[in-house]
Amino acid sequence: MTGLQKNKEDTGSLTNVRKLVLKFAAMVLFAIPAAADPRYEADVNVDVTAATVTEAKKQAMAKAVRDGLNEVVLSISTAQSADEINKLNDNQLQHFVSGIMVLMEKSSDVRYIADLRISVNEDILKAYLAENNMPLVAGEEQDVLAVPLLEKEDGTLDLWSDENIWRQAFQQRRDIRKGNLVIRDIEKNLGNITAVEANRIYDMTDGEYNELADFNNVTGIYVLKYSLKDGKVYVRSFPGREVSVADVAGLEPAAAIDKVLPFFKDVKKAVGETLPETFAEEKIEAVYSYPKLGQWMALKRLLEGYPQVKEVKVVSMANGKVHFNFLYSGVIEKLQANLGLSGYKLRKEGGYYAIY
Repeated sequence: MTGLQKNKEDTGSLTNVRKLVLKFAAMVLFAIPAAADPRYEADVNVDVTAATVTEAKKQAMAKAVRDGLNEVVLSISTAQSADEINKLNDNQLQHFVSGIMVLMEKSSDVRYIADLRISVNEDILKAYLAENNMPLVAGEEQDVLAVPLLEKEDGTLDLWSDENIWRQAFQQRRDIRKGNLVIRDIEKNLGNITAVEANRIYDMTDGEYNELADFNNVTGIYVLKYSLKDGKVYVRSFPGREVSVADVAGLEPAAAIDKVLPFFKDVKKAVGETLPETFAEEKIEAVYSYPKLGQWMALKRLLEGYPQVKEVKVVSMANGKVHFNFLYSGVIEKLQANLGLSGYKLRKEGGYYAIY
């Protein structure tokens, strides 16, 4: 094929791709059409300027295929696999693509702009990964939490009020997905309101992020600070605490969502691999004074009902006071907040905690 490099490594890569195409050709020709697995589709945006619109469109399509395939590979394998596949040239990458759908396009004499949906042949891609010893990761859906934080023109931060147009855009969009990620905007409930303050959410500790992820049953958190003054969205991800910036100047909040989606990266595990625990257990020593024994039993049942609390054990009991301990995996501020919702106070006094 013209345009291919003639070095030995590149020729070997092309041969592998050709073998896979032949291997699955019959299956593709005679298969019954079915809805594509959303993990093997990617929506991409292209904006290319060249000497002519024909050349601009040609370059844009090649870029869309490369970007779309890269996104799909990242959703089912590792970044290293994506880097290796990205070394293939444009003609080689075309073998992995089963279709390109134009969602929106516009052009001038020298410019081509489009939103495109790239569909990837699942069988060919998986076989290529296997034959080149690239790992396939567990592909089950994973929930991640989006926290749409609005920074107003005067610099104040807003998360929970009805004036947060950024959060409203996420609520109206619903069912936001990227690869095998299901992106949920943070729910306005008592637990989240207690745990999250607008002025601190962008810079919370790792322990607090862990606790928030556990409470919402998600594998990752993305705080999306939309600065109206800067015309940018600052994306902080957890775990990792990486910060990325999306330029959304001139865009409506609904359109800005599409600009931040590329920064969502799934927390994956290789097949058969166990993800490490995110919480370290700590033994908490506590003292509680009770007028009646039934009140101590009620507190004990309450503590045992928290998923972060284990092994509530009595050390001693005398004169209406109980000294006990338990294992806790999380940040103590969240336990204080949870107990506060039930009418208790938890306060550190020297080497132990007192509960009132």
